[in-house]
Amino acid sequence: MKKILLCVIALLATSVNQAQKNKKATATETALTQHYEKYYKMMLKNNDLDGAIEGLSHLLVLSPSETKKDTLAYMYLQANKSFQALSVAGNSTSDLALRTKAIAFKNLNNPKKAIENYEALLKKNSNVLDAYELAQLQFGIQRFGEAKETILYGLQNSKDEKVRIFIKGNSYIETPIKAAFLNILGLIEYNLDKGNVEKAVAIFDEALKIDPEFLLALENKKGLTSKSEKNKTSENK
Repeated sequence: MKKILLCVIALLATSVNQAQKNKKATATETALTQHYEKYYKMMLKNNDLDGAIEGLSHLLVLSPSETKKDTLAYMYLQANKSFQALSVAGNSTSDLALRTKAIAFKNLNNPKKAIENYEALLKKNSNVLDAYELAQLQFGIQRFGEAKETILYGLQNSKDEKVRIFIKGNSYIETPIKAAFLNILGLIEYNLDKGNVEKAVAIFDEALKIDPEFLLALENKKGLTSKSEKNKTSENK
């Protein structure tokens, strides 16, 4: 009977010790979480992107969630770390993850994968700015039919949105998105039928009615008009 009593006391002591250890571990984990939450917020306030990435990485380990993971992936993208962004985003299909993957693949010169993610994103949120990015990528790899469909969708669904177009380094121009869509459409029509310059020029004129200072449409119209005049001069000789 004594032996049994001693065994029970030993088991109770072990249980108490384990409970105390678990309590300490939970307290330590809570303290760490609070520390990195404060650290993460401070880094954001200081505009320290690398520090914020470090803080959020710790928080993701301490308390995993899809929201934290998607945010971390996007932050890696902002830090120009596209490979890391893709690795963290994984198979997530949230709007933020899809946009992160689309831009990351574009940065890594993988337009087909970028297109896949923009298409998935467009099905979810119907954002015409995403449609513009998609149309550019489709045009870039000569998927002219798909690009025309995307542009038509964009023209039908856009309102007063403006798009920023980078031209050299960090230099950019800003124009109504309808004008930007029409500029791509003009280039597509020219590539589909290079003998019908007038059709493409007419589309550039539509873009210039919306934004008379739209540099890309002005240059494209000028280039095609000049080429057409040279061709006519050669024919008359």
